[in-house]
Amino acid sequence: MDLFVDPTRPRALSRSLYDQIRAAIGSGRLLPGERLPSSRRLADDLGVARQTIATVYGRLAAEGHVVGRGAAGTFVADEIDVETAGAEGRRSPRGRGAPPTVLEPRVGLPAPLVASETPRFDLRSGSPDLALFPHVPWRRAALAAAHRAPTGYGDHAGLPELRRALARRLARTRGVIADPEQIVVTTGAQAAIDLTIRLLTRPGDVVAVEEPGYPPVRRLIESLDRRVALVPVDADGIRPDLVPADARLVYTTPSHQSPTGATLTVARRRALLAHADRHRQAIVEDDYDSEHRHSDRPLEPLHLLDTTGRVVYVATFSKTLAPSIRLGCAVFPLVVAPHAVALRAATDVQPSDLVQLAIHHLVTSGDLDRHLRRTRKIYARRHEQVADWVARMSADGHLTAWATDHAGLHVAVRLHGITEAALAARLDVLGVRLGSYRDTWVQPPDHEGAVIGFGNADAERLDEALGLVERALTGVRAR
Repeated sequence: MDLFVDPTRPRALSRSLYDQIRAAIGSGRLLPGERLPSSRRLADDLGVARQTIATVYGRLAAEGHVVGRGAAGTFVADEIDVETAGAEGRRSPRGRGAPPTVLEPRVGLPAPLVASETPRFDLRSGSPDLALFPHVPWRRAALAAAHRAPTGYGDHAGLPELRRALARRLARTRGVIADPEQIVVTTGAQAAIDLTIRLLTRPGDVVAVEEPGYPPVRRLIESLDRRVALVPVDADGIRPDLVPADARLVYTTPSHQSPTGATLTVARRRALLAHADRHRQAIVEDDYDSEHRHSDRPLEPLHLLDTTGRVVYVATFSKTLAPSIRLGCAVFPLVVAPHAVALRAATDVQPSDLVQLAIHHLVTSGDLDRHLRRTRKIYARRHEQVADWVARMSADGHLTAWATDHAGLHVAVRLHGITEAALAARLDVLGVRLGSYRDTWVQPPDHEGAVIGFGNADAERLDEALGLVERALTGVRAR
């Protein structure tokens, strides 16, 4: 408990201390039965006479806010009248019950669909199955990292050994050819995108994003005082011909468009790069979940096709390991990379060395590759389950697949005969939650849709959950 003494008002000292303790009790910062500091210790801490504290405690006891228990000390009373025990403490300007202030948040909150707080079946997108997390390899990696003593401020771009390992891995698995000096390790993909926007654009600049698209990036752009330009997406991905010429930067998810699942065709990849060259635009290629491909070979990333140094490639470990790992990276063009490192040094400086070392151990030991070989098979079976279900429901006229989907941990569909909100309300009763499709749009779409994630449900529970979604779609009443 922190108490404050105003040395300029010695005559009001006891009244001030009394008010502060009473407010702490009334606001719940001091709980019933909690022990207060002894009068001697509190007097020493505050540099006041012990008699002053004894007077304050005596008044609080007389009013029933505290009770004295002899040698045991002074305690907050078990039963308190909150109307008299400093009720004003519950109206702190920083609290939930605060009156309106001059502070105006610049980023709004998305309106959630009707859903239960703890669904029985979580079919939202964005997270891998944490039950598949490689606990034993991670424990080995964390212990290996812990054997190295913490250092001071290190390399702002990330640990050199991790950047070397990431450069080799990206070249081997994704065809992203880069020197370690081009890589900046970040606290997740969102931090990499934030760094890129700050580096390559100014307030007021236009940043083009996909419509529908990934809401956190759109909100990030708006929070940085950049103007968002919406570029339509169809079954072949983003439309390069509709990217505004005045855009300074284009954000895209070409390998598995979020949320539709469309794969950007090779022709459109080349068209997007040509458009960026003509109008001197940068491109952020967010390759958030291409590690999970379920069929055919992945197309060449934009970064590999780029011949003029316009693409910033972003990757993350959120979908391969866990979102809370909070580690990703950005691959910048060589001429830009030093400026990215300098800007990084002015913001969050660097990620945790401990996490970087653990990821380095996972990558170099081969444990990450083994984990991915195992989980790819599992996710491929789940993807097949969802795809077969979508095909059957499509044949019955309830929905259609948004695009041919070969990767990732979710599938997007267009709904027929029911709104997303109505479906969410029915599923809430059944204990099922889908991802929000409407939240991925800025402009109201001309159709209803749904996002079905399968990262969090094993095959048996996924089958049961899809059965409940089918029941909600067809209007069959639950037992």
